[in-house]
Amino acid sequence: MATIKKAKAKDAEKILPLFSELNNPYLTREDWQRLFQPHWDDSQDYCGYVMYDGDQAVGFLGLLFSQRIIHGKEARFCNVSSWVVKEKYRRQSLYLLLPVLELHNHTITILTCSADTYLITKKLGFRDLEFGQRVILPIPCFPALISPNSIMINDPEIEKTLKGVPLKIFRDHQGLKCFHVMINSPQGVCYLVVSRTHKKRFPFAHIHYISNHQIFMSHISRVSGRLCWRMKVVALLVDERLLLGGEVIPSIYFNLPHPRVYKSDTWKSEEVDTLYSEYQVLNL
Repeated sequence: MATIKKAKAKDAEKILPLFSELNNPYLTREDWQRLFQPHWDDSQDYCGYVMYDGDQAVGFLGLLFSQRIIHGKEARFCNVSSWVVKEKYRRQSLYLLLPVLELHNHTITILTCSADTYLITKKLGFRDLEFGQRVILPIPCFPALISPNSIMINDPEIEKTLKGVPLKIFRDHQGLKCFHVMINSPQGVCYLVVSRTHKKRFPFAHIHYISNHQIFMSHISRVSGRLCWRMKVVALLVDERLLLGGEVIPSIYFNLPHPRVYKSDTWKSEEVDTLYSEYQVLNL
């Protein structure tokens, strides 16, 4: 029988060959290597669990730990990433997840479920987080109507504008493959954290964080074309839950293949998002 151990940075060379099982053409060895680096919580000395058969790594479940501030309180999160097990050992896959359930002081998120993962997590008490996304289609830009200064992307001036929780989020996600976007308006600013991803070989901009919902809803239709052009994507993606029931025109709703799930003794679904996760580390 295989054995389960905590995975540490020194185990990366043994684990990295497993990721070929996932057949993701957009991720390189360097991308996967980032799963073994601490990004948001240096107090943890491990980055997941590894399944060994003798000295050979035959399974891995990655964990991304973070410390956040929600409603003025410290919140600890653990995002489950890259659950991969060689076919011969898949009946033992659950042993990689069971130790994670002991993290009672963490909110656990699984944001990229497969059919099997979803069924397992629901039996283990995980709750549904998100069922669908909305594709926000770009409207052509008209320079006379939209100022070039209405959008800043990865601009040093963004940090100078932010304070409080948005500033912490900005600084925590520096150095990762995500975009920091600022929408400027007469009513104020809206800060976005966005990753560039691919769906059916087409590039999309996936919005993970919206600092000001009112400004976003008021301006996103007008600036969507410029944002898509600047990021070289065909459309924007945003979790339906983040829109708070608002409607963006033009846009299209679609169901996720399998719902995102989470487990928490402290926070409700509206207080959980896709930040501090594999989306930013792996640029999913």
